[in-house]
Amino acid sequence: MGIRLVSVQHGEGRSMQDTTTRAPLDENRPQPRPPWVRMVAIAVAIALIGGILIAAIQGVTNSGADSDPNPGGAAGTNPEPDFSLTDEEAIKRFHELDELRVRAYETADITLVSQFAGSGPFKEQVVGELRRLREDDVTASPLFETEELKITANAPDQVEMRQTVVFDVRFFDESGKDVTEESGRERLVVDWTLEFESDRWLWTEADITNAEPVE
Repeated sequence: MGIRLVSVQHGEGRSMQDTTTRAPLDENRPQPRPPWVRMVAIAVAIALIGGILIAAIQGVTNSGADSDPNPGGAAGTNPEPDFSLTDEEAIKRFHELDELRVRAYETADITLVSQFAGSGPFKEQVVGELRRLREDDVTASPLFETEELKITANAPDQVEMRQTVVFDVRFFDESGKDVTEESGRERLVVDWTLEFESDRWLWTEADITNAEPVE
């Protein structure tokens, strides 16, 4: 038998000898592969198996799926609801809002404003006028004679229209007495804007572009 001496550091720099008995080397006997060879082989096998499984899964998925599950549109999307108005519907909505506006001035009821006016300067102006009526203990009786109402622009979320109207207003106190100090019929040209807000169409702007007295 052959003797192999292996020097091992132990303790404080001291060495000890480990005597190990080894069998004589047989050159014709197959030698065991180094550990790293087996590790590489396992890694390659795992990669190949993983690739085969992924390809198989993709094949099954693709074979059972429609090539275009949603032709003409993105998958999983639903068409957005259409709240747009035709010109006829917009004019009808205008008259509905106009009735609410007249009622608010006749009763000086601020709670009605949100039913015909959307957020913005127009709403703030109406609320301010109604507050002044309440402070003076009077109500208003506006008179409107629409001569023309036409759509000037119609988009899915906004409609613009122009009204030509003859306007007059009278004021009454709590007893019903007419306390109007100045009055006079005027022909007004008003540009209105309707916008879709809070799930309904409301006025957001009203601009008087022309005013002239009517004899």
